[in-house]
Amino acid sequence: MVNKGENLDSPAVSASTACMLHSSMGASGASAEVNGDGTDMVNEKYAEHLSLKPLAPAFSVETLLKWSPDNDPDAELNRASVPLNKNRFKGSLVNPLANPKAGITSAGITNWNHDEASSVGGKDFNIYAFDNWQLIDSYIYWAGTKKGIFAIPSPDIVDAAHRNGVPVYATIGFPWGRSAAGLVEIEKFIKQDADGSFPVADKMIEAAEYFGFDGYFYNQETFGVNEETAIVMNEMMRYIKRNSNLQISWYDAQDNTGAVNYQDAVTAENDLYVKPADDGVYAVDEVFLNYNWTTSKINTTVETMNGHKRSPFDAYAGFELQANSYNTKIDTDVLLDENKQAKVSIALYTPNSTMGLAIDPADFHEKEKTLWTGPQGDPTLADDSADWKGMARFVTDASVIEEKPFTTNFNSGHGKQYFVNGKTASELEWNNRSIQDVMPTWRWWTRHEGSRIKVSYDFDKAYNGGTSLKFNGALDAGSVNDTMLYSTKLAVTDSTKVRVVYQNPTGADVSLGVAYGEDYAQDKMNYYSLRTSGDGWETAIVDLGKDAGNTAYALSFKVSNAEKLDNYSIHLGQLSVYDAKAPVLTKPADAEILKKMAKTAFEAEARLSWSGKENVLYYEVYQENADGADTLLGVTPNNYFYTPNITRTVENASNDNMTTLKVVPVNRDYVRGEAAEVTLDWGMGTDATEIEQDPTSPNVALHAKVTDVSAENDAEPAVKALDGTVISKWCAINAKTGYMTIDIGEKKTIRRWRVEHAEYGGEASDMNTVDFELLYKNDNGEWVSAKRITDNTKAVTDIVLDQPVTAREFKLQIYNSGTSPWGAIRIYEWQMFENAALSRTENIMMHFVTAVNNMGAQGQVTIDRVKKGQTVRLYKSLDVKDVLAEMTAEKDGAITFDRLDFGSPEAGRIYYTVQTMDERESLRFSVPY
Repeated sequence: MVNKGENLDSPAVSASTACMLHSSMGASGASAEVNGDGTDMVNEKYAEHLSLKPLAPAFSVETLLKWSPDNDPDAELNRASVPLNKNRFKGSLVNPLANPKAGITSAGITNWNHDEASSVGGKDFNIYAFDNWQLIDSYIYWAGTKKGIFAIPSPDIVDAAHRNGVPVYATIGFPWGRSAAGLVEIEKFIKQDADGSFPVADKMIEAAEYFGFDGYFYNQETFGVNEETAIVMNEMMRYIKRNSNLQISWYDAQDNTGAVNYQDAVTAENDLYVKPADDGVYAVDEVFLNYNWTTSKINTTVETMNGHKRSPFDAYAGFELQANSYNTKIDTDVLLDENKQAKVSIALYTPNSTMGLAIDPADFHEKEKTLWTGPQGDPTLADDSADWKGMARFVTDASVIEEKPFTTNFNSGHGKQYFVNGKTASELEWNNRSIQDVMPTWRWWTRHEGSRIKVSYDFDKAYNGGTSLKFNGALDAGSVNDTMLYSTKLAVTDSTKVRVVYQNPTGADVSLGVAYGEDYAQDKMNYYSLRTSGDGWETAIVDLGKDAGNTAYALSFKVSNAEKLDNYSIHLGQLSVYDAKAPVLTKPADAEILKKMAKTAFEAEARLSWSGKENVLYYEVYQENADGADTLLGVTPNNYFYTPNITRTVENASNDNMTTLKVVPVNRDYVRGEAAEVTLDWGMGTDATEIEQDPTSPNVALHAKVTDVSAENDAEPAVKALDGTVISKWCAINAKTGYMTIDIGEKKTIRRWRVEHAEYGGEASDMNTVDFELLYKNDNGEWVSAKRITDNTKAVTDIVLDQPVTAREFKLQIYNSGTSPWGAIRIYEWQMFENAALSRTENIMMHFVTAVNNMGAQGQVTIDRVKKGQTVRLYKSLDVKDVLAEMTAEKDGAITFDRLDFGSPEAGRIYYTVQTMDERESLRFSVPY
């Protein structure tokens, strides 16, 4: 689903990025079979006892027809917990150029890899934490999958969208191009029974209603479909509409005859999908127009839609943002009428490309501000003066804030650490969009006199979650800054109060503003002064009772300073409007550990459940350490929970090898209730696995300075190959050859070199770099070869150099970027190390190993999941140097050691390691006998 005038590569986030039209299935490089990956398993790693991590669902036609919640181990975890808020409204127009009738649909790559990423949040700060919900009408979960044609949205993005009144669509991606298998899958997809029902449509309805999402986005770009099939597919969509409340979004590819024939418009050639049936039912709610629209094509769209008694705003003009984000040149004048307002709606393709422009996950929100609000940084000022207009120039903002209590901690759904009531509850990076708050309506509308204050998210200080609002800057004397935060429709009663949690240690006057005029007029704003705080969080309760009978149409935060302030800074941590305090919640019932899995003696993951309670905002889950301290494991609105974060150390482990887990309900006032407790039994002491004593040296190329690059996409620059994460990459479209040079800051001696290619990021193996070279600059300023790799097919190249090289500047030269027809340089990571020690082999998990101590030196150890060529060694203890036994696997599977003398007739533990060629021996794990 890219601009047919360009050959564009996938964005920085792996297989899901890839346009459905680019490969046999899904994203550029998803390299999937049309009928899935060959198994009926919903979550292979769970089924194979490798992980408890839930994955977002994905199906072929066959596996969807077989699916039910009863045979899906992730089913309960993948259900959305927040129902769609249907009380969404548009407030007063703040930008005269915006059209209240126009909308935006957004096809965002939500997870770095649909088939691999946790569906319920995880340990990474760097995530597409989209939060500009106020400017969109619908959200397309754009993803490719190796499991088939259906990519079902993860529940975290559905929860965030629903909280803001935005429906979310799953993606149906038929393979682009000529595909016999694709045509067969389409015929299976549209099969109709004699009674007129569509079995696949019935399962689509069942899945959507169970998981809690709102519709489907059709991306049908398989060549060779005939007109009869197109008509039946259209009727199948009407069947869905007649038998459910689901919505259908349709990409402008397949025309009325079934041919793939992009119109860039709604015309007589493709209007089958917008025509009403005899009973008035339409097949399609939204049409996503291909990208090459013109004035005449937009006018034709308007005429065609009107001719079928459809709103022209049900048609969405596509903006292709994959490679260059908001640096993409788009002639938006084509969309405008004589009043300079949009004539149709807008569809954004992969707006998550702002992640590629961002320096770090915090800067991502600054780049998002440019894309959504506009380069002016104020939605009231967004206009046509710059190349990129900002979405606030075209559409009006929407809100759902009309019921009390309304509380926000300005939590954007990810963070560097997690705060509870202003204190650090977890020092781990995290993401969980399920608990994202309703974020400010306007980013940032500040009515000011004198110096303008800067408003931003602060990830170093928060009250609840990971973020607070920071107001800062150098302010001239007499400056006034009134930042409009939220569009609301809140009835004020004699008991209405507002709780404001803030920090204001620097001396300016601050106040809460409430707009009692529907147009937010300043002369109808009331301001309620807040006292100066110390260095900590201050809580102020503002009583609105004297304004009972009014409606609060907006909330603002005003800063006034009589004296000059050179480095002013204030934080807003919570804003809550309520009539009465919510009752404190009792502990959840029936809390239990459903599954547990120890990774080592110090790390474990688990799935928990408990009975859901009424009026719970969400649940916080903690582990209690032996020293009495609690550590937050995670937060969820669901009553099913997964955590990979259970840990212990030698120092804080309990003597009985038990860890208490606590489930704490949080009410809508963010007051913690009584905890339910369950106990996790590690089943081993801390001496059961080895602790790393000899880690590899740091990657000296991490965050190195890029001094030159042959080519790069704006949203996938070379620096992304040096950021230490597989979530992003250096990519240059249509580039078979190229280079990048770096300066690591000082001379270092490099012994090991690692490059992660396309397949490592989830793309196709034929996109792996084939021929490439590491060079260094010598003392004469000449580039000298350190190592050249040819005929590479691997996802990762990780080698010790033939000779160490000492230099400050290095070059990665690409001679052949891959064999894929979608030619591009794709480098996810370039790493270099001073230590020659390679990565350790990942050991086989302990539950795949058994040991029996038979009488008379007849002990036996069986180790499953060994790969061909791996060497397995047995040891009698954690620190002994002598090997008890050693064996190299001749094939994949299990190996058994017989006639072993464990040295004792008593019970004990036997230790084992695994080593793959070109890697270091694994850490020692053990199993009891």
